[in-house]
Amino acid sequence: MGKKRARPGYLTQYAKHAGISLASASEALRRVGIDYMEPFDFTDADLRRKAARHADRMPLSHPIYGQAGEETAPDKVSPNGADRNDPNFGSFSEAQARERHYKAKLAELEYLELVGQLVRKDKVEEEAFRKWRVARDKMLNLVNRIHNELATETDPIKVKKKLLLEIRQAMESIAVGVDPWKEVA
Repeated sequence: MGKKRARPGYLTQYAKHAGISLASASEALRRVGIDYMEPFDFTDADLRRKAARHADRMPLSHPIYGQAGEETAPDKVSPNGADRNDPNFGSFSEAQARERHYKAKLAELEYLELVGQLVRKDKVEEEAFRKWRVARDKMLNLVNRIHNELATETDPIKVKKKLLLEIRQAMESIAVGVDPWKEVA
């Protein structure tokens, strides 16, 4: 007689971890593409399940009104005045399919942002603006910092060396991220 194959118990462990029933855990893991017969990371499963919760992934099983392929309204013009013969008109089920597609795409983007593979454009723009403002302030502050030293210097080579040294120091502090508002001793 053949031995009965023992299940590894990952589904039971995940259901207890997530605080949901076995059936709910099985369905949730199936929807996000995780095989619960193999070991998997519970935190990754939680993130995927949370992202999938925002997307409506249930297929439209039957039309809302009438039978499939049957015209439900006798006229060829929709209530809002659009011509149904227009190829851009589309049906209700096509609109729902587009909506599901965009919700799934949005859930995917939210998931990628959550796991750190994507960053928000506005955050990048804010950081870039802040960095360029720091660079501008560093360069404009050079005059106020060294004008007295340059005014007393008569040798043009020493003036040039002093300017190059100060510009280099300002650029290096910008590159390594030193706070420009703190005085460096």
